[in-house]
Amino acid sequence: MKFRNEFIASAAAQLARDYCCDPKDFLKNENRVTLARFAEGQRRFKSEPDFFRAATMGFGTVIAASSEMLELSRELAEKTSGAEIFEQKKIWAINSVLANYNKAIGSASVYYLPRPAYRYIPANNFRTRLYEENEIISELYSVKGFNNALLYDAEKPRRDKLAVCAFNGDRIIGIAGASSDSPIMWQIGIDVMPEYRHMGVGSELVSALTQAVFMHGAIPYYGTWIGNIASQNTARKAHYQPVWTEMFSFDIE
Repeated sequence: MKFRNEFIASAAAQLARDYCCDPKDFLKNENRVTLARFAEGQRRFKSEPDFFRAATMGFGTVIAASSEMLELSRELAEKTSGAEIFEQKKIWAINSVLANYNKAIGSASVYYLPRPAYRYIPANNFRTRLYEENEIISELYSVKGFNNALLYDAEKPRRDKLAVCAFNGDRIIGIAGASSDSPIMWQIGIDVMPEYRHMGVGSELVSALTQAVFMHGAIPYYGTWIGNIASQNTARKAHYQPVWTEMFSFDIE
């Protein structure tokens, strides 16, 4: 079996780095468990390897687990089919063990990639502007309230690389931002002011930013948790398609 297109193949290669496995593991029907550890080229959202994380592209599931979670992970992999690991009753079982370490699954998210032969056609319904990294830091970090689009942090390796803003006059009404999650994969986040939602602002900004990310030699991807229907619709309108589901453990605050 082969990957359907080059974007999906690149995403599988990225996930393989993240999970320390082979890209083709995401095309197999059986599950795979690896020891979570840092490796070159990974998407890193924390300062230490993940305690527990799992991803599926619709076939088997790959789990990267700490030594404390390996026994449960292997039991899940042996007794559960791929996507069923993401069922709530299985997540409950995972959380019952994670609770001993003051951790829990944060959420299960769906990740999207642009459809092949992606082409951006501006809608021209409002004024937009593209910002490069240095302009984001100098001009946009003073504009608060767009935390899904911007990291507001210029010190960490994961950086805001590009942003597209939509304006009503001189007022910013929406921002789509792209963060350098890895050398090849940049994640898109979007925020639109409440009074301008459901007007196509979000999908227009995501589409414009997608084109800009491609022009910078990276592959854009878009993530949203499974209950956020509005965000999923934005991805669809921006000509993205769901490719994988992933969940991570987080510290309980």
